Amino acid sequence: MDKLKEHYKQLIQQHREIFVAVLNAMQGEINALKHDEIKHYLDVEVEKHIQFQRNLVVEKRKNFSCGKCGACCRLSISEYSPAQLLEKASRGDNFAKEFISTFSPYEDEKEPEKLFPLYIQLLRESGEKVYFYYCKKVNADNKCSDYEKRPSICRDYPDNPIQLLHPTCNFIGWHESIQKIVLTIKAMTEIREHFRKELEKGNL
Repeated sequence: MDKLKEHYKQLIQQHREIFVAVLNAMQGEINALKHDEIKHYLDVEVEKHIQFQRNLVVEKRKNFSCGKCGACCRLSISEYSPAQLLEKASRGDNFAKEFISTFSPYEDEKEPEKLFPLYIQLLRESGEKVYFYYCKKVNADNKCSDYEKRPSICRDYPDNPIQLLHPTCNFIGWHESIQKIVLTIKAMTEIREHFRKELEKGNL
């Protein structure tokens, strides 16, 4: 538990450091460009770098495989409540549609903590408001009873390289190996969006 807490703190600190470094680098690039070159830089050059980093993440994932701990089936986490997911699905959000068709909210809010006490405690201490769900198709030996027809949300798990995985998940090693890469992608994506808005406003 203490190791997980420390890892989470380090992740936050590293994200701040990478964000500042990327911001300074991109600002320097933009300062050296003419006004009519900035859009091409943001849309093309930055995108090339982001895509290169994404490809590295995908390649590194191939070195890891599911250990069938069942945590992702019994404790799926979302920042959205059941009502919010339904609302998003009604507006055409495909991920929300697949999520609510796969996972059900726990009727007893205390049940997730009984199953994964230390992990739930860590999530709460992180300060993030999240909701817990589970899949009804997982069986006693942590296997899917409808494996061949499992949805992409399960086939691609974990598709979010910065989510906090349960300690029993075999993909934790993958997370650790791509941590800096993913934080760089996140920073570049957020900063690019900021500069795009500034460009639209005529501030660049």
